[in-house]
Amino acid sequence: MQTKTYRTYEEAAQDYLARFSLLHAAPKAPGGPVTRGVGGPAADALVEQADALADVSAGMVGLAQGYLDSPDPAAREGISAHLLAQAAAELQVATELLQITEGGEATPKGLVMRGVRGPALADAIGALERTMALPVTAGLASLAPTRRAVRAVAATPEEAKANLQSAATTTAGAIAQRVCEFGGDVAMNLVLNTQWGAVIEGAGLLGKDIQAKLDAIQEGVGAFVAKAVAVAAKTLLNVYDKLMALLGKDLQDKARKQVQEWLAKIKQDGKIEVFGTLVNKLYGLDGFKKELPGWLAATAVGPEIIGKTADDVAALGARFAVLVERMTTLENVIGMAKLLKLPQVLAIVAGLQVILLAVLVQSGNDYIGYRKTQLLNLTKGVAEVIRESLPAAA
Repeated sequence: MQTKTYRTYEEAAQDYLARFSLLHAAPKAPGGPVTRGVGGPAADALVEQADALADVSAGMVGLAQGYLDSPDPAAREGISAHLLAQAAAELQVATELLQITEGGEATPKGLVMRGVRGPALADAIGALERTMALPVTAGLASLAPTRRAVRAVAATPEEAKANLQSAATTTAGAIAQRVCEFGGDVAMNLVLNTQWGAVIEGAGLLGKDIQAKLDAIQEGVGAFVAKAVAVAAKTLLNVYDKLMALLGKDLQDKARKQVQEWLAKIKQDGKIEVFGTLVNKLYGLDGFKKELPGWLAATAVGPEIIGKTADDVAALGARFAVLVERMTTLENVIGMAKLLKLPQVLAIVAGLQVILLAVLVQSGNDYIGYRKTQLLNLTKGVAEVIRESLPAAA
């Protein structure tokens, strides 16, 4: 198939969404004894449209890199939401494709996979369209709940500083708590509900491993099923590339190794609470809370600037919540993919789950922004906003 060359991310995104619309509108599979719930696209239509979609998707990571490297935090946040939504929708498509290997009639036009294909795929496409309806440069602010309360300007610098200190500690604490709660669930799933060998193998997963594992499934199957698996391999590789792009080349291996070590520690101690302890230690929350009063005492800016900084800090918490919602959607699709009875797929899915957990942990550190060593750099974190807004701080 001839692959079109795109000049911009927006040009590719337009075709990408059009391909998903075609997939959603594809001829439906006929009802039958194998069908459960609402049928999705007929298998031949699914494979054809997914193949074309995978070709468009393959070039999007490179085109998105300019936004990932942008000096504008809104653009970096916006592209992160796009890539997470794309990963969730494409993983759902790959799951649908791989269900073809688990049963059904012999002819592609009659093939109907088990499961709730129609609703799951329609939901994934709907979430993708809502996210990508907004331009990348709009960031996450327009997706976050609107704050209706109007802040009164503090009468004195001391009052403004007290408000900022409260906003900073509350927001940083809430970000860490979200990571601990959601990340704890993901970690528990990996440690308790996934074959440990698959977790270890998945933590070091490379793109070539995805192809090799799915090549093994194609042995001894018919031409149509082999085609479906080949398209699934292309789709899963795109999902992998998009999640790895969020980590960035410099952090990919380190972040995944850290998650693997944390999971091993949780498994060894038999306590999921270990995850929260490790998160708080990485983020340095105690140190941040101790240093913050000194930063505030050192600045001489007026109440209005301090008040605006407090608003900017609080907004970070709302935007991080939106980002975690996108990650939660992807985690839900991962849970569905794990239901596939294909041992070759388990390590791939576990590997994607490890990458997602690494993205979550590192993005939380980024949004707090206290320990700026080697971070995702999706945004300016709480500590960074305070330091930049209050010249004498820190």
